[in-house]
Amino acid sequence: DKERIFAAFQRLDDRSTSATGAGVGLGLAVARGFVQSMGGTLTAEDTPGGGLTMTIALPACQPRTAP
Repeated sequence: DKERIFAAFQRLDDRSTSATGAGVGLGLAVARGFVQSMGGTLTAEDTPGGGLTMTIALPACQPRTAP
């Protein structure tokens, strides 16, 4: 389930962390929060041949009118 990777402190592969314990699993949760606060979406899709593609979609900005 790809939605699981957006949960705070979720790490799917412990092998990707360094010996110092870096990588607590907050990056995607924070990124999605920022994107959603701007009215957008952050989604994950399988990439053909392996890997994951992250897609950010944000609403278009409305042009400002002169006062």
